Amino acid sequence: MKKLKLHLVSIALIFASLGLNSDSGQATGLFPVLGDERAGTTSMTFLKIGVGARAEGLAGAFAPIADDPSCLYWNPAGMVRMRGKSGAIFNFVQWPASLQYSFLGWVHSIDQNSSVGLFAASLSLPEFEETTVTQPHGTGRYVNYGDLLIGASYARSLTDRFSVGLTFKYARETLDDLHMPAYLGDIGTLYFTGLGDIRLGASLQHFGPNLRPGGTYESSSSSGKYQEYPPPTLFRLGAAGSVINTPLHNLIVAVALEHPVDNSENLAFGAEYTYRNIIALRGGRKINRGEESWTAGLGIRIPYRGWQIEFDYAFTDFGRLDLAQRYTSQLFYGGK
Repeated sequence: MKKLKLHLVSIALIFASLGLNSDSGQATGLFPVLGDERAGTTSMTFLKIGVGARAEGLAGAFAPIADDPSCLYWNPAGMVRMRGKSGAIFNFVQWPASLQYSFLGWVHSIDQNSSVGLFAASLSLPEFEETTVTQPHGTGRYVNYGDLLIGASYARSLTDRFSVGLTFKYARETLDDLHMPAYLGDIGTLYFTGLGDIRLGASLQHFGPNLRPGGTYESSSSSGKYQEYPPPTLFRLGAAGSVINTPLHNLIVAVALEHPVDNSENLAFGAEYTYRNIIALRGGRKINRGEESWTAGLGIRIPYRGWQIEFDYAFTDFGRLDLAQRYTSQLFYGGK
């Protein structure tokens, strides 16, 4: 047990040294700090909203855990490592500025070494009044905004310790009469080191071609096609493992380094304590994520006739933007 704890601490220190500068508190090690220059340079930023109250209670350090259906978002390689062979998830997020995000996913085990998954998500905002340069207080005309996401995933165990997953997805962003479609992909890997239950996870999300709305625009001085921007591609690398693992108590800690194309590198630390595999308490910290900082959450797991039902809640402190709250229900079936 002491050796296992030492390995976890060592991994955490390595991530911290790679990702942070002790003087500035900003990520500098693996990649240059270009947050100011890259901010606001991607489209479809709704894809960056995390899925699952459990994962967000851990501050998003979930790519190396990925053992429930929310792995469809964080790391598709986890589909063959879930706590149940198959499962489903419904996730609702109350985001700042009255935005609401819903995610529905399903994972099914084909055999011992492969699984498939399907998911759909939508982001909605109440209609708002149009404003223009000449009418900054509103024109009296109301417009709508929304996003849609559907996708499919496949995962396979290549060895008893290593698995890989792939996701293909279609996203569509709508603002009034403008529509922007996108075809994107994810890839993830999960590796169990053999040191206790320490595992390493990595994922590359939302990669694809540059995007722009269809049609053309016209103004008093010019006209033409809209400018194109890349999707919010994001690379994650993390490690996780249990420091306590008994029939009554389990404590798992996780750390993840994120490298987004549109901001500075950042770190996430999370911990989850579970009592009798029924009640779970979670907490985490996001570093160098702007207004986002502390996260916390709780969950309850209810076994029923070979199934397991889970209800989770989490919130993220957004500082001046108040809190983002998440509510998730999950169902596992088909074996432990």
